[in-house]
Amino acid sequence: MKNKIQLLVMDLDGTLLDSSEQISDATIQTICQAKKLGVKTAIATGRVLSEAQFAIEAAGVEDYLIEMNGSKITDLRTQEVLYDQPMPSKLVEKIIDYLGEEYVYQLYTDQGVFCTEYSFPRLEIAGMSAHYLEMFGSKIQQTTLERLKTLRSYKFLVIEKDSTRLERLVQNVMKIPELNCVNSLPNYHEIVLAGMDKRIALEKLSAVLAISPEHMLAIGDSGNDREMLNYVGTGVVLANGNQKLKEEIGIVFPSNDEDGVCHAIEAFILNKRG
Repeated sequence: MKNKIQLLVMDLDGTLLDSSEQISDATIQTICQAKKLGVKTAIATGRVLSEAQFAIEAAGVEDYLIEMNGSKITDLRTQEVLYDQPMPSKLVEKIIDYLGEEYVYQLYTDQGVFCTEYSFPRLEIAGMSAHYLEMFGSKIQQTTLERLKTLRSYKFLVIEKDSTRLERLVQNVMKIPELNCVNSLPNYHEIVLAGMDKRIALEKLSAVLAISPEHMLAIGDSGNDREMLNYVGTGVVLANGNQKLKEEIGIVFPSNDEDGVCHAIEAFILNKRG
């Protein structure tokens, strides 16, 4: 019988990557087995390519990258950009003026990840992972507020632990109809275009590949995976994921530190239901 799943879509942080940002051998092997069955593979992440490349190579994902929460889709085999939706420059300027030097944040652009000279030394104190900084800190480009306004940008990542400051941020962002604020990790809050999410990217990819949502398996763990998991025929949340998301989606597999992605592939693609 032909395998139902034709496209496997995996989030990175908290999903394909374990707590040490590694991918287990068992998971790599199951992805390989899925590919041998003709299943196409994709990464859907809030990261940019430069931050996701090591995981793409380690996992053997060869087909598609959905980066910056759905803002860009790249065919990994040909490097063709299939979809590209940056923020309008006037909107970028408005957000930068609001954040100023009060909030610590990174800006994701077509030239990589940028940070203000104010924010960079405060990233770890604000709540950014020390492991992330160890891996990618040298690639974060420091610049001025004025230069940030000139860049072709896709999303803002605000790092904030203080609940009062966070609430004020979200309230003000949500007053702007063109914007949305989503939570990806406890201290990570992403400002993106309203209606821009991983689901939108999958809709675009569905049209390109002529693969219906019914034949897609998506695996995630956090709020920025919600629309994607509700869109596909089979959406899986890992045990380490957002509690409300687990209750909403209803299909929960072991955590990212317990080979959750591996178990989901075995269950829904390799048909090894234990």
